Formats: sequence, structure tokens, C-alpha cells
Amino acid sequence: MILLKNVYLNGKEQDVLIEQNKISKIAGKIEAGSAEVIHCKGKAILPAFCNMHTHAAMMFLRGIGEDLPLFDWLEKEVWPREDRLTDETVYYISKFAMLEMIKTGTTTFLDMYFHISSTIDALKEMGMRAVVTYVGMDMFDEKETQRRLNLAHSFLDTDYDGGLLFKGLSPHAVYTASETIFKEFKKMCREQDLFLHTHVSETQKEVDDCLQKYGKRPVELLDSWGILDEKTVLAHAVHLNEHEIELVKKSGAIVAHNPASNLKLNSGLMPLQHFLDKGLKLTLGTDSVSSNNSLSMIDEMKIAALSAKRAANDSTAAKVQDVFDMATKNGFEALGLKAGQIKEGYLADFMLVDLNNFALLPNVNLISNMVYAADSSCITDVFCNGKCLMKNKYVPNEEQIIADFKRACKELL
Repeated sequence: MILLKNVYLNGKEQDVLIEQNKISKIAGKIEAGSAEVIHCKGKAILPAFCNMHTHAAMMFLRGIGEDLPLFDWLEKEVWPREDRLTDETVYYISKFAMLEMIKTGTTTFLDMYFHISSTIDALKEMGMRAVVTYVGMDMFDEKETQRRLNLAHSFLDTDYDGGLLFKGLSPHAVYTASETIFKEFKKMCREQDLFLHTHVSETQKEVDDCLQKYGKRPVELLDSWGILDEKTVLAHAVHLNEHEIELVKKSGAIVAHNPASNLKLNSGLMPLQHFLDKGLKLTLGTDSVSSNNSLSMIDEMKIAALSAKRAANDSTAAKVQDVFDMATKNGFEALGLKAGQIKEGYLADFMLVDLNNFALLPNVNLISNMVYAADSSCITDVFCNGKCLMKNKYVPNEEQIIADFKRACKELL
């Protein structure tokens, strides 16, 4: 048991009791003789972040291929370097990515990348929770299609023995994955109740090319293939028309908004407030460090709010609570997890923030401060599933994690 004493919650100091992996009691004063006591005077408790779209092991590409269009960036800078990755380098890079996520308040993420076993090994060591997905990119080659399907089956059949690990499949996008990959991946996901994760309508070029090739827009195409449902996560979804918005809403599919990446690659401005008004299931993600260049959900919240106001030409768009919910409870709820809120019975995924940090003063509106003013220096402690991942701003063994990452990058770059 862990007892948080005098922690700021809902406008007042309270005690919070953690038993096993859940918040078991919240009250003005709690007595728990055998509990580990953490004195939290001057600190607030907030739900941890859930990053709903990233590629963790792309950390080694931070600062590579800057100021290029999306497809030039992918084909000339990203994909050739990724060909040099190994299981060992992905392991060290993934640990460093998770270190950054922990230090910026994230406990749970949805990942799409290669060398999955290495990412899973890193995940178990770091103590985070993730949906790790196998990527399907067959580039419309029939032999590659079959190879990818075989590897996907092998991934799903392998028991990785990870209590905080969830599996999924990721057909990369309609411009890199065939109809067969999408349909077979979705069939596997439905059979095992897993998430399917894909990029969709990230750029206008993607939409135009899809219309030319298939006679349908990307979301319309996915709908015609039977891909859309409440276990489908659509990353980006910037360029949707009204018909596609209705298809997404009717299906219950989840949208993962990635505003920093969208702005950096000039992919477009999502009409976030319009999507909120339409009642879509909206979550937040960072995308990869190579197109962001950060895994900080704190930064992502501010960019989401500001870009939404510009897109709507309305200063009242993307209210702070809506944006904070996208970064926290919406993601956990989308993944079917009872987390993302500081309530009794919820999973103990939370962060402690220093109310005396310069960025949180004056403490008139804590949620507003977290969205618009905070940075990682505000976060002192991070817990995932009831276990402490960062205490007093220190993650165990972080010096070695950094050294291993630097060595892996030297080999690759």
C-alpha cells in the first residue's frame, strides 16, 4: 500500500490510498499503518498521460531530415536509415524513448514500429504500459504481403508474458499497405479482440492519390473494406469531409490527433473543435520524435489547443479541459482501461506536480497551467499501475539508459 498525504486534488488537500494497482480511497484524512507514506505537501496529483500514436524507436532520428515534405522525408531520410536497425539498437533506443515519456508524465502509449520483441523487452524493464503493434507495409507486392501476414500471425501467437503489454496490428497506410493486408489484419484483430492502428488522411496528397487509385477517399475506402469499428485507431485524420466524419462517428473509431507532427510536416490543420462538436472519440498522440521532435504530451496539449483556435478562427475553440481529457482519460477509455482520472477504483496511473514550480504559479487554474504553461520540470513523480517509475525526478538507472542510447545512435548515424 502507498498513502499520499496532503496531496492537492479538486481544490483542496486530501489523502489518497493506493492498494495494489488501484486508487482505493480518497478522503480528508486516511490512516493506514502498514502503508508506505509519501508526504505531498505542495504537490498536486493528476492523471498520467496516454500517448495514442507514436513510433518509440524512431528516437534516433531526432534532428534528421529537417524541413522536408512528408514523402521526401520518409523516402529519402527515414526509411533508408531504418533499414540499418537491429534488435539490439531498437532495444536501447526504445528504453530511452520510454525514459523521455516517463519524465514527461506518460505511462501508456500506442506504438507502431519494427523489431517488436526488442520494444517489448524494453517495455517490461521500464514498467510502462503499451499497446505494441506489428506493422504491415507490403508496398503492394504479393510475396511481401504473404510474408507480412505470416509475421503478424507469429507475433500474435507468441506469448511475451507481459502484464502491461497489449498486442495489436498496424496496416501502415492506404498508400503503403494493400487491401489484403488491411482486411486480413482486421480479421485477426476481430478474432482476438485487438486494436488495429493505422495512419489515415494525414496529407491532402494522400487523399488525392487515394481518390485517383481507388475512387474513394481514405476513410471511405477503409469503411468499404470493413475496417472501421470501435477497436480501430485512426492516426492524424486531418483531411476528412463531412461524409467521412459521419462514418468515423457511426463506427465508433478512435481518432489520434498529432498536431505537432501535422504542423512540422505541413500536413494540415485538423478542425479539432468541429470534431469535438460532432462527438468523435478524440485522443492525443505525439507521433515520432523524428517528426515532432519530442514525446512530451505536455507540449502536445498546448500545440493542440493553439492550432485548434487557428483552424476554427475562434479563441473559444479547444477548451483546456477538452484538451487535457484528450491527453488523459480519453486515451485510457479508448483502450478500454479504467484510468485517466483520479477516482476511487481507477488504475493508479498518475503524476505528482510541484505547485511551487514557476510555470504553475499563480495556481488559479491548474488544468490551464498544465495545458499552456507547464513543462516537464513541473513533474516530480510518476506512477504506473501502482508502481513508482520516477521518484523526485529520477528514473532508476537513467544514466545507463542514456549512455546506451548514445552508443546505439553512434552506430546508426
